Amino acid sequence: VNLIGSTHRVTSAPMQNVLLLLLSLVAATAASPPREIVNFDFAWKYLWGTPDAACPPNAFPKNCSNIEFEGLKKTTGSSAEECMAVCCVDPTCAIWQFEPSSPSTGCWIGTNLNYSYANNSKWLGGCRPTPAIDVGPAARNFSDDSWELVDAPHDPVVGGTYNNVTGPASHAYLPQNVTWYRKHFNIPSDWKGKSIWVYFDGVFRASTVFLNGEMLLLHDSGYTSFSVRLDNASMVLYGDGDANSNVIALFTTSVGGSGWWYEGGGIYRHAYIVAAGSAHFVPDGLYGATNVTGSVKANDASDPTKGMMSDMAVLNPIADVVNDGASAVQIKVQFSLFDATGASVASGTTDSASVGPNQTATVHAEMQVKNVQLWTAARTYLYTLQFMLVPSSGPPTDSANVTIGFRRTRWDATTGFYLNDAHFKWRGFCDHNDFTGVGVAVPDRINLFRAQMVKAVGGNAWRMSHNPPTPPLLDVLDRLGIVVWDENRNFGNNSEWVLNQRDMVRRDRNHPSVMVWSFCNEGGCAPAHGPDLTAIGEIFKKASKDQDSYRPVSANVIPGIDPNASLSDAIDVTGFSHQGGQTFDKFHSKYPSRPTIASECCSCTTQRGEDVRNSSVPTLSNFNGDCDSSQTGVQYSRDFIAGTLVWTLFDYYGEPSDYHWPQVSSAFGSIDLAGFPKASAFWYRSWWLYDPINQSQPSDSVYFPPPLPNPATGDSTAAANEDHNGHLVHIVQSWEPRSNADTRTIQAYSNAPTIELFLNGKSLGAQNVSYRQYAKWSNVAYSPGNLTAVARVGGTSVASHTVLTSGAAASVRLAIDVPSQTTGTGQSLVLDGTDAGLVRATILDSKGNVVRSASHNVTFRIVSGPGRIAGVGNGNPMCHEPNQATWRSAFHGLARAVVRVTEHASGSTSLRRRLIQIDRDGGKRTQIAESPSASGIVVEASVEGLGSSQVTIPVSSDVDADGVLATAAKWMMQG
Repeated sequence: VNLIGSTHRVTSAPMQNVLLLLLSLVAATAASPPREIVNFDFAWKYLWGTPDAACPPNAFPKNCSNIEFEGLKKTTGSSAEECMAVCCVDPTCAIWQFEPSSPSTGCWIGTNLNYSYANNSKWLGGCRPTPAIDVGPAARNFSDDSWELVDAPHDPVVGGTYNNVTGPASHAYLPQNVTWYRKHFNIPSDWKGKSIWVYFDGVFRASTVFLNGEMLLLHDSGYTSFSVRLDNASMVLYGDGDANSNVIALFTTSVGGSGWWYEGGGIYRHAYIVAAGSAHFVPDGLYGATNVTGSVKANDASDPTKGMMSDMAVLNPIADVVNDGASAVQIKVQFSLFDATGASVASGTTDSASVGPNQTATVHAEMQVKNVQLWTAARTYLYTLQFMLVPSSGPPTDSANVTIGFRRTRWDATTGFYLNDAHFKWRGFCDHNDFTGVGVAVPDRINLFRAQMVKAVGGNAWRMSHNPPTPPLLDVLDRLGIVVWDENRNFGNNSEWVLNQRDMVRRDRNHPSVMVWSFCNEGGCAPAHGPDLTAIGEIFKKASKDQDSYRPVSANVIPGIDPNASLSDAIDVTGFSHQGGQTFDKFHSKYPSRPTIASECCSCTTQRGEDVRNSSVPTLSNFNGDCDSSQTGVQYSRDFIAGTLVWTLFDYYGEPSDYHWPQVSSAFGSIDLAGFPKASAFWYRSWWLYDPINQSQPSDSVYFPPPLPNPATGDSTAAANEDHNGHLVHIVQSWEPRSNADTRTIQAYSNAPTIELFLNGKSLGAQNVSYRQYAKWSNVAYSPGNLTAVARVGGTSVASHTVLTSGAAASVRLAIDVPSQTTGTGQSLVLDGTDAGLVRATILDSKGNVVRSASHNVTFRIVSGPGRIAGVGNGNPMCHEPNQATWRSAFHGLARAVVRVTEHASGSTSLRRRLIQIDRDGGKRTQIAESPSASGIVVEASVEGLGSSQVTIPVSSDVDADGVLATAAKWMMQG
C-alpha cells in the first residue's frame, strides 16, 4: 500500500488518495513503501458490560474484606458477586470492595495495592497483583462469538435506554458502563522487522489495551490521541491465516466521565494501524513552524477571496525520530515544501544525527520561503510539508507529510486580535462533540455540516468545548477558514494532565486554523489542591511553549473562582466565561497590557417550534432575541475585547438547560440536536453574517456562507426564505391555532431598518428595528391564513418571510441535507466505510406546507444500495425514544435519520486488499469491494396513513472529487 501519510493519521479514508501525491517522490529510492497506514476502524467485536464468565476461585488470592479503602473508583455492580466479576475480567483491577448492608453505596475498584485503608467490618473485598495476565476478554482464545460486530467510530452509550434513576442527568440520563472491544487481525509477514503501532484518535475514557492477553498500555484521557506499539509485544504473531491471528482488546469505561455533559464512550474516533522502518518519526512528532517575517499585502485589493501574500517567511521543520532497532543509526531528514498546485517551493536537509537503540532525537532545519501565499478566512491557502527519513545507507525508513499554512497573528490588549495584520473580531461558538443518533461518534461529513452551519449564521470561530477535538474536524476548519480555540480537558497539579496539554499541542500545532491553546474551563481552572494557580499555569505554559512557541496560551475563567487573577499571571490571553461588560472594564483597567476575549458567553435557551414557554410541560420559547442581543453586545462596544464565543450553536446531549427530566438534552443552541435551525439562527445570520457584509466586507467577514436549511419546507434544495443582497427577515412564531390565545405577540428578526407585518394581506403596521434588535407586534388577533413580514430599506422591499396556518397531515416527504450542495457538504457520499449523510423527513399538508403540530412516527428504511440507518433524532429535548433505531416520531413536523455507507471501495485496489489481509472479520459488516457500487443508497421514509417517500443518496469512490476535505476545499474556491 504505497502511502505517505500525515504524521499521526490518515484522518479519513478520503484523505488516502490525496496523500498519494507524494508517492512518486520515494518510489524510485525505496524497494518497499517506507510507511503504510491502514484503516483500523472496521470489524470490532463489542460487549457492553462484563462477560458472564465465572470468576475463578483463586482470582483474588488475598482476602480484603473488613477493610475500607480510600481513593477507589466507583463502577457498576449491585452485589458482591457482580462487583468481583467486574474486577475479575479487568486485568488492571487489583482491588474490589462492596458493602452488602448498603447496596446503593455501590461497587468500588482500584488499580494497585497502595491505597490507604481503615478497618471496617461492613465491607467485602478481594485483592490481587496486577496486571493480571491472560484474563477474561483480554485473552487471545477468549470466545467472543456472541458479541456484536461494530465499526468505529462507535459510541455505545448513545444506544442505551434513557433512565432517570440509573442514568446521570448531566449525561442525558443514559446509563454508563464498562465496555470491551476485541479485534481479530493479521500482521502481514512483510512487516516483520518494522515498527508497528495502532493510532487511536480517541477512546473514551480510561482505556487499557492488550495484545493476545498481554497488557500494553493504560491511557487515562478520553480526548487525547495515543499510539500503542505492537511489534515489541512478546506474543505478537506475523503472517496470514487463523493460526497467526492476533487479538487486540480494549477495556474501556465511561463510568464517572470527566465532565458534566454527555461524553459518550467507546472507540468513538478513527483508528489506524501503521508500519514504518525501525527508525521512524515519532507519532505527532513532526512540526512545520511558520513565521511570516515580511510585508503583507493583498493579491487583489478589491477581492479578499484572491487572498494575501508575504514576500518573506521562515519555515522551521522539526522532526522527532525514534530508533526501535537494536543498534545505533545515522540519519538525516530531508524536507520538501509543496504549494497547493503540487509544485516544490523549498527544500532542505538536516545535519546527520546518531540515534541510539531505543533512543529519540530531534532534528530541525530552517528555510527562507519567498512570496508565500497566506492562510486567510477568505482564502485558505495550504502547503504540504514532506518529511523523509534517510539513513546513512539504504532506502528511506519513513516518510510522512503534514499540511501547514502561513499566517501572522497578533493579540493586542487595546484593539483585539489581528490576522495577517488586519483586525479580526472573533464571532463564534463553543460546541461539544456530539450529534443526534450517533452521540460522540460524529462522522466527518456531519462535522463538515456543523462547520458550514457556523458560517451560515455568520460565525468565524469555534471553541472546542471542553476538550481537544477529533482531528478531522480541524482539517475541515483549516479548509473553511474558521479560527479555532483549542482546549485541554483537565488542569491541576497532576503530571498526567500536563502531558495531556502537551499532547494536544503536539497533535494540533500544524493546523493554521488553531490560534490559541487553552488550559482549562471555568471551575476546572481552579483545582482544589496543589500549588497556587500561577505556579500550575506556568507548568502548563511551559508544556505548551516547548511544543509550539508561536501561539499564545489562555483559559476560560470565572473571576469569582480566581478573584486575584492568579492564573491570568501565567497566560497570554485572558478568556472570561459569562461575564458582563463591567468585569471586562475592571480587568482591563487593572491589567491594561493583557488581551481579553469573551471565551464563553450567552447561554440563551430556546426550543424549536415552541411559541411560548410552558414550565408545566416543560417547554421553552423559540424566541430569545433579547438574550442574544444583550449578551453578545458586550464585545461590540469594547474594542479591547477580541471577540465572543457563544454557548452554543448546536444543542447537545446532556446538561438539560432549564429543567431536568423529562428533558435529556440541552437547549442553548441556535440549531437543535438534529441539525434543524431554530429562530435564533436567523438572528445571528441577520447580524453576524449580513451586518459585516453591509460594512464593505471587513477582514473578519464570513466568505461563501451556505444558506440555512429551511425547516418550513420538505424541498431538498430550498434554503431559508431570504434574499442574498445582505438582508433577511424571519418571523419567530408559528401561525397555528392555540387554546386560550386569541391574541398573541409576534416578533421578527431582520437587519433591515423597517419591517411591515401583514395578516392575510392586511397591514398590521411597520416597526423600526434598532441595531442588533428585532421588531415586535403585540396583541395580534389570530385569524387562520398567512402572516407575512416584509423587510424594507429606504422604502424598498429587500426580503420577506411568510408563515402559514397548516392543514391536516397529508403526506411525508424525504429530502437530503447531507451531502448537499445547498449545505456545502458535497454531492456524494464516498464509499470509504465511514462516510455518512443526513436525510430529513417532513410531514406536509395537502398544499405542501409543513404541519408544525405533527408528531407522527416515521419509519426509515434502506431500500437498496450500500448504506444503513446509523441513528435517528428529531431535535426534541424531551424525546426518550431510542437513538439507534429505524424509526422516530416527528417533532413539529420534522424527523432525522443518519445514513452511513456500508462499503469500502475508495482508494487504491492494493489498499483494499491489504485491508482484507489484515482484518480477520473484514467484510462481515462493511463490505470491502474490488469495485464500487454502481448505484446510490435508496432511502425510504414512511408514515402510517400518509404513504412513503424515497430519495437516492449519490455515492462515489472518487476521493479527490467527493471526499470530505476535497468538498471543503472546493467550497472555498467559489471566488
